[in-house]
Amino acid sequence: MEVKFYKEIDEKIKYVVIVARYQDSFVFCKHKDRNTYEIPGGHVEEGESILDAAKRELIEETAATKFKIEFVSYYSYDSYGALFYAQIEELGELKYEIESLYFNDFLPIELTYPTIQPRLFNYVVQHTDILFGSNYKRMVAGALYNSSKNDPELHRNAVRKAMEYNATKPDELKKRREIIQELFGSTKEHFYLEPSIRMDYGFNIHIGDYFYANFDCVFLDVAPIIFGDHVFVAPRCCFYTAGHPIDASVRNQDLEYGYPIRVGSNVWFGGSVVVNPGVTIGSNVVIGSGSVVTKDIPDGVVACGNPCKVIRKITNDDKKYWQHLEDIYHKDIRLE
Repeated sequence: MEVKFYKEIDEKIKYVVIVARYQDSFVFCKHKDRNTYEIPGGHVEEGESILDAAKRELIEETAATKFKIEFVSYYSYDSYGALFYAQIEELGELKYEIESLYFNDFLPIELTYPTIQPRLFNYVVQHTDILFGSNYKRMVAGALYNSSKNDPELHRNAVRKAMEYNATKPDELKKRREIIQELFGSTKEHFYLEPSIRMDYGFNIHIGDYFYANFDCVFLDVAPIIFGDHVFVAPRCCFYTAGHPIDASVRNQDLEYGYPIRVGSNVWFGGSVVVNPGVTIGSNVVIGSGSVVTKDIPDGVVACGNPCKVIRKITNDDKKYWQHLEDIYHKDIRLE
């Protein structure tokens, strides 16, 4: 299912979502009964205007006591909603279902609604006149930034660490693990990447448990690249968050952008797949070799091609077939 945006709409608006900032950081909410974070928002109540609903939800979910808010766009997913941007000037005490707030320069890794909220967040960043405190903050959020104004040592460190990793011997597994843990933004317990690897910064790469990448993978991580658990990446796959303006006069000023890439759990990328900026790929997905992924891919499908498109759903028949072969494997006494 694709997220679509509209400036005008005649449909009933069910939800409001508010991308908010406070003291040069975005604000995210953690509900008391969840271990994930989300953008503030909720239902529009009967007889309530969308602006009043947005103000109420912002107050209830962030405890904002003073703020400026503006309408950005309508959107549709499984229903219709309205998208707002708010600049919070003062915060009070949380009183409702929100346990805590999380302040960050980009979307949290553990996100409650990973298939829709990245698209809403990116749209607000790209279509609102947000003033950021630094070039770096513009870069990781997905706003236009100047590639020459970041601290060059950030990229040089990644290059040095990648060279060190790629020069390790096959039996230096502990050293490889330590380099990745130091270089990447976050890792879990089980992971392995075959040399060689290439990246822009490293600290914008976040990998889940049981992550595996084969030879010669490239991660252009000017914006976050986030992988779930049990992700298999075949050789020569490339994950590109970086992009450049179509207009040459803007592009020639060294201005560029980085849109985050988010991948769910239980995903297998075939060889030589390219994932373009801003793409969200769901869980339980197979991406066929040679694909160029330019748009979001939903949960539970096989997709391939250039541009990459859904070929079919992954069904219970697939499960039965592969579990039957697994049973035969375990019965083979020669493997004992």
